[in-house]
Amino acid sequence: MSIEIRLIEESDIPAFRSAVDSVAREKRWLLTAEAPPLDQAQVFVRNNIASGYAQYVAYVGPELVGWADIIPRQVESLAHTGVLGMGVILGHRGKGIGKSLLQRTIEHSWRNGLKRIELEVFANNHAAISLYENSGFVHEGRKRKARVINGKYIDVCIMANCCI
Repeated sequence: MSIEIRLIEESDIPAFRSAVDSVAREKRWLLTAEAPPLDQAQVFVRNNIASGYAQYVAYVGPELVGWADIIPRQVESLAHTGVLGMGVILGHRGKGIGKSLLQRTIEHSWRNGLKRIELEVFANNHAAISLYENSGFVHEGRKRKARVINGKYIDVCIMANCCI
């Protein structure tokens, strides 16, 4: 299996949105239950490209199977901090794709001057938590019963990685 990890391009937007939608509709890994409309995804990606933000995609053959992005906070006093978002579609997890995406995205962010990367992850997402821990993220807190879906409450872990 040949995996290509690269910066996102405008031509990737429909496939990126489709991948986000696929993971979101599982209702297990992302805060949203579906991807934003295509026009909103276009604005998001185009802004990231124009700003030089770390937004990477993973392809297996012609299929976009995952993404990772670290978007700096817009408040001036927090601009040294980026927020991580990522996902890998079902059927391609557990193959090192998330690890490769995360490494490339973190490296890009450090090179571009970020000093801190934050994320929130559902406490029952043990594979993601392990990936983050192995990538230098530490636990900073927990939001108890932060998400409810289908009547079930789930805690959210707050994690961060700093290069200072």
